Amino acid sequence: MAISAQMESKPVLVHVAFAVLCLFATALARNGLQVWLEMSQTSEQSSNLWLIPLISAFLIFERRHAIFANTRFTPTALLLFPFGLLIDAVSLSTHLSLSESDAAVLAIVGFWITVMGAFIACYGKAAWSQAKFPLGFLLFAVPMPQVILDPIVRWLQHGSAAVVNSLFVLLHVSFLRDGLDFYLSGLTIAIAPECSGIRSSYALLVLTVLLSHLTLRTTWHRVVLVLAVVPLVLLKNGIRIVTLCLLTLHVDRSVITGPLHHQGGFVFFGLALFVEGALCWLLQRSEVRERSRSLLSNRNSNRVAGSLRCSS
Repeated sequence: MAISAQMESKPVLVHVAFAVLCLFATALARNGLQVWLEMSQTSEQSSNLWLIPLISAFLIFERRHAIFANTRFTPTALLLFPFGLLIDAVSLSTHLSLSESDAAVLAIVGFWITVMGAFIACYGKAAWSQAKFPLGFLLFAVPMPQVILDPIVRWLQHGSAAVVNSLFVLLHVSFLRDGLDFYLSGLTIAIAPECSGIRSSYALLVLTVLLSHLTLRTTWHRVVLVLAVVPLVLLKNGIRIVTLCLLTLHVDRSVITGPLHHQGGFVFFGLALFVEGALCWLLQRSEVRERSRSLLSNRNSNRVAGSLRCSS
């Protein structure tokens, strides 16, 4: 009790304690964190994983007054600390024969658990309740293990191929299809894993989750916005592939090997992000209308209740 009262009365001491615990966890997970930094530059999933902690830190800083308004030392949360350290130890175990990427995934998960335990222990459940989104957002920085990533990439390939097939039919383009291979007049394309758009799809998912949290209030509106990413990434990939094919066939044969193919993904990503932004705006308008109807209904109910009291 004395420690709890002392920690609550000295917020600077609480921050120092949290920083020390985080530094301790960082030192123990340093090998996994180093691999994670390297993976964040070259990962199939995303080349900007390192941005996630910065976004999370900004969100916490922006809500710092609400998060740290009512801190309370909660020593029981420190039980998460050894659990996270155990996961870090498993990631370093050589007899498990883990690949470097899978070991890094385990190390980052263990590190996240230790940080969560340190946060709840130092600041309490009320602070966690206010900070659960930015702290949970950190999970987007965890690289997907290949056993999960590979099926997602294959699903994106086949989904994109289905969209390409439909667009070719819609545009009356003559073609033959063999699985992921398309044979056009004078052009053959194969939707390889590199064409799955996994990086841009993951980036769109992360930005959409962030956008839904910042702009929408109701859970079901947020769910609708996030679920819209699924068909949108397939449509984006399909439109990109069809556009490259048609430009190659009818404008310039070098398009298929030029910069629009290899560096032009941001154009189609921007279009997808625009669609998500437009959908978010529509959902916001829907929320405003619902709140207005709710306020009007409450006012009418209050008027009726007032009239009944007067008549009685």
